[in-house]
Amino acid sequence: MKSLICIAALLACSCCHTKKDEPVVAAKTSALTSPCNPGTPNVPAILIHGRNDTPARWNALVTSWTAKGYVENTNLFRIDLAAYCGSNTFCVMLTGPDGEGATYVNESYAKCLKRFIDEKVPSGKVDLVTHSQGGVVARYYARFLGADRVDDLVIMSAPNNGIKNCALAGACAGVNPEDCPDTAFLRKLNGVAPQGDGTNDETPAGPSYAAVVSSGDITISPWCTAYFTLNPDQKQGDDWDCKRTLPTPDPEADSFKTTVQHLVIPTDSAVIDYAYCRCLD
Repeated sequence: MKSLICIAALLACSCCHTKKDEPVVAAKTSALTSPCNPGTPNVPAILIHGRNDTPARWNALVTSWTAKGYVENTNLFRIDLAAYCGSNTFCVMLTGPDGEGATYVNESYAKCLKRFIDEKVPSGKVDLVTHSQGGVVARYYARFLGADRVDDLVIMSAPNNGIKNCALAGACAGVNPEDCPDTAFLRKLNGVAPQGDGTNDETPAGPSYAAVVSSGDITISPWCTAYFTLNPDQKQGDDWDCKRTLPTPDPEADSFKTTVQHLVIPTDSAVIDYAYCRCLD
């Protein structure tokens, strides 16, 4: 885990950053030069797409992973937020049993995700592989609803520290306002008091965390929001120059860097291989 005059243009555009813009990152970054050795998956994986998107975003990943031993709808599942939860906009609280008792829109989606996981995988561990807004929902599930169930959590380009372009967020025109920096929701999610538990930890004990970031992503900048960082109580995404500087990465989280634009990330072969290797850990 950016003015939103035209979010569609942002989503479709490739980034113009050059290498001189890229900081030296003192993080545990994976240098995956070739796919890991295929192994037998022993934990089912749940694929969670992003805002206003569909599970078709995972077509390339599903094709790749089924060739390596996964079986779709047996140990590989992709949730369709529009069909299963009733909406994929992340703008309004979900109605019905999935939204009951929810304080935040993201929480209502996480409750729907919980119902999906409990239905598809009634017991045992699961891996969560996510893109964009789906990463926020998965993080909430992993921290508050299913901490004992998540093995690996692979977050592809999500606003972990608050998306920067929030000028039109009040109307949910391009971003759920909860995902803006320093909101009550993000403080709770990142362990920042008073809404959070005061641990100031984006990666609490439980899952193995991994962040996929991209220097070609102008929707979710790797340098201010997409990495997991230390001390989120001190600075959020709007406190950083998203083209040049980077908060201190959280050493408890792995990371993988690519160069493609936002919507391409889940279809990129190197990212797909990285996520596969993480889920075999």
